[in-house]
Amino acid sequence: MKNGDGAVPAAHANPNHRPNIEKFVANIRRRYEFTPSETLLIQDRITEIASFTPGEFLVREGEKIGYCSLILEGFAARCKETRGGDRQIMELQIPGDFVDLHSYPLEVLDHGICALAHCTIAKLYHKDITMLIEEHPRLARILWFSTMVDASIHREWIMNIGSRSGSARIAHLLCELYCRYEVVGLTQDRRFPFPLNQTQIGECLGFTQVHVNRLLRDLRESKLLSLHDRQAEIHDWDGLCDLADFDSAYLYLEKREA
Repeated sequence: MKNGDGAVPAAHANPNHRPNIEKFVANIRRRYEFTPSETLLIQDRITEIASFTPGEFLVREGEKIGYCSLILEGFAARCKETRGGDRQIMELQIPGDFVDLHSYPLEVLDHGICALAHCTIAKLYHKDITMLIEEHPRLARILWFSTMVDASIHREWIMNIGSRSGSARIAHLLCELYCRYEVVGLTQDRRFPFPLNQTQIGECLGFTQVHVNRLLRDLRESKLLSLHDRQAEIHDWDGLCDLADFDSAYLYLEKREA
């Protein structure tokens, strides 16, 4: 049974069940020291999970919400749609991402968040965020940092669409996703999940499906990367980075003090 927003409710908001947030913790530990007790502080505030099928909205544009969504499993996208139904994807979200922490001060989003594959999320309610950061101010800086990385990714995506062309755009997207998946332990031998179809790739990069098909063929024939079985495989990392002019600095992956 689904609730009003299309999500399958948790089974069942059990305060004695702690969700597995290790991918989120891996994201933090790549940048900050983060103790097991700090992990428990967040886990203990999350007592509800929800599931979404491909095409369902985790959050709709303009919808007032009282919680932030942490992706436990799956693949989602930030997106906006025109009146004519054309969609622009503005960022991809993977396990370990808090997709809408900025809803905490804003209460509503100026874009939607849509599942591109089956997604399971954990809900951290705004009232619990308030209690966490009042009692443990260091967590405020860490959560704020996460929203700043999101903003940095948005700027890089604008750069990618506005200043790169052809295969370089796709190459940059794949380089970014590989780095982000590596942080949360979801890469193996240069392979990582990539459930996007060619239409969705076009929605990320401003290309038609026909153009995407040709560019992917060029990348495959250049022996840089290939897509198969909802996975991407990078055959030449240095060559792909060179084509994309990729520099991971905007992902802020180095350790820092908190």
